[in-house]
Amino acid sequence: MLVADTRIAPDALPSPGRHAPVEVVMIGHCPSFDGSAEWKRLARDLAVLADIAALGFTAEVERLRALDEGEVEAEPGDGALFALYRLPIPIRSLAYFQALFPQAFETDGGYRSALAGRAAWLPAAVQDFFAGAERSFGDTRTLWIIRVPESEGVRAFLPHPHPRQAEPSQLGAFERALLIERAGIVALPDLERLLLPATLPDVPQVRLANSALAPPESGEMPAADGAPGAGDVVAPILHTLGRVRPDMQCLLTLPLNLRPKDELPAPAQEFLDQIAQLAGELRHLQLLWPYLRSAAYPLASSCGLVAGMQARVSQSHGVWQSIAGRPLPGAAQPWPPVTPQQACALREAPGVTVLLTRAGTLQVDDETVCAPCLPAADRPRVSTPHGAQAHWRSAEVMRFIGWLRRGLKALGEQLLFDTDPQDPRPELALRAFFERLHEAGALRGARPESAYRIRAIPSAESTIAFEIEIAPACPIDRLRLTFLHDRHAAVTETRIEAVAG
Repeated sequence: MLVADTRIAPDALPSPGRHAPVEVVMIGHCPSFDGSAEWKRLARDLAVLADIAALGFTAEVERLRALDEGEVEAEPGDGALFALYRLPIPIRSLAYFQALFPQAFETDGGYRSALAGRAAWLPAAVQDFFAGAERSFGDTRTLWIIRVPESEGVRAFLPHPHPRQAEPSQLGAFERALLIERAGIVALPDLERLLLPATLPDVPQVRLANSALAPPESGEMPAADGAPGAGDVVAPILHTLGRVRPDMQCLLTLPLNLRPKDELPAPAQEFLDQIAQLAGELRHLQLLWPYLRSAAYPLASSCGLVAGMQARVSQSHGVWQSIAGRPLPGAAQPWPPVTPQQACALREAPGVTVLLTRAGTLQVDDETVCAPCLPAADRPRVSTPHGAQAHWRSAEVMRFIGWLRRGLKALGEQLLFDTDPQDPRPELALRAFFERLHEAGALRGARPESAYRIRAIPSAESTIAFEIEIAPACPIDRLRLTFLHDRHAAVTETRIEAVAG
């Protein structure tokens, strides 16, 4: 038989053991005709199952393998497992996502809007995340996917009021995303889709003679929870991040709406007003604007492109580097179009990362977060010219600080059973950590002693404590890190504050 007579179907396998500096989590919908997924494909992937089990989902992993091997019979309660609902799954290529959810790109979702149609946004966001990866040798970016049921509407994306962190199987999708230790970014593309008003048109009907918006088609499913505001959506997300994972950021596109005098939709003013009233954990929110439009989809979230570029730049250039001004892959265009004046106004208040087209290339204007990266008590109290501390609202600075927290926490966990307060190895490990940062260009200074200083702090017998000062390559003078590790309590704490020059 000739080789040409055969059909070869490549099986997309992730490469285990590869780690990216910043991993991304996306929560959303993966529609299918019967609601199922290719769970057998996952049940036979030992490397991915090991990653899932390491998060605390050993029972789910063992159940999948037992069902696949025929050791047990399926029960009515296995439906969510067959659909892979709320199961964090690491993927490292678009092909692997398609292998698990082959119908996601061609099946309509339950919620339809006049602007975005009926397609789910998670598949497009995954595609955007990996756009251009085939041209990047050694790409180690990792994207975690958490599928949620469409029937639960907006509730499926929000944290539970009283989660039980000690029982991972009882957690909701958002809390499960926070179990991924290397994750620094969480995105919710289909939550953004559900926040779109269902009947919002491209052009207001008052501008169209003898026109009336067609009534919803029969069978159209409205947003399960109506149209919640920023207080209902953003506040619980940010409160949970600030309490459980202060090292993470949430990407969220501003909801849009239409005022009578507008020709095109604009950011919903009510949402902006509510954002302005929130305080505390706003530093964990990176708002995006606008949406994307292309020949492939009428409207989609930009979170896939932005998160993919953030992960790529973190890997190739360093976590402390911004993605601003770098060409984003693909042929999508920002919609609604944004003028430079509008971009400047949104960047100043409430603090939005805006996508613009320059010289025919889609790019981020500037990376901004809604609040300073450190609380006021931890920032230097010095008199500076207006705008001189704008870098404290830079998303790349927030990513770098979050990465430092994760790196030092991982270092503390490595020291848990090997050292005592009199052992010199903790300080040697810390010096090696910051030496690598200096060599990578994350710290200023021609020599390591100019880039960082480490001083042991007298502490209790079971506690390892160091005070560390670093000079980041970001536009910040210095940061002071207090590293505390309690062997008996198995807790590592990192306090970060700014130091005035």
